[in-house]
Amino acid sequence: MDYYREFSQVRTNELSIVRHKFFMPYYELTDGQFVYGKLSYKNNFKRYAIIETAQGSWTIKQKGWFKRALLINEGDDHTIGTLNPATWKRDMALAMNNGFEANYEYKKVFSKSFSLTSTAHGDILELTQHAFKIKQPYTVNFQQALNIDGIPPIPLLTLIGLHIVLLRAQQAAAH
Repeated sequence: MDYYREFSQVRTNELSIVRHKFFMPYYELTDGQFVYGKLSYKNNFKRYAIIETAQGSWTIKQKGWFKRALLINEGDDHTIGTLNPATWKRDMALAMNNGFEANYEYKKVFSKSFSLTSTAHGDILELTQHAFKIKQPYTVNFQQALNIDGIPPIPLLTLIGLHIVLLRAQQAAAH
């Protein structure tokens, strides 16, 4: 984990997500100089995501073959949270075992911005997609003053949001 820089040392409110490789791509959360986290996949079907940051590594798996919920695991088997999609909306509810709850949602109908909002902390981050940028397809804006103990690391929350966006794009392409 020496490859990743601690998120407490970030000096800007906007980071970018860089895509590497064409087949079996992986994504890095960076400010242009330092890397704060990485999202990669075990296979091309995006059923098993691996998130690595300076704080540790996590995996995101589907709860079952015919279940829509996603499990967030620390390492491979210790579940620390769940992502539950809403039935008739595009929102996903994040519920961590430490009591933190938030929603990943699109605030407007035709928006390219995907936000993480919490009732206790307000808007935490916003993931914006850019249409014709292949190398840096996403930027992330976040609140600098979110160093509260109950909130999971911002790189983890950002890369979970990126995984949701990529999963939704894959599902939309399949239909």
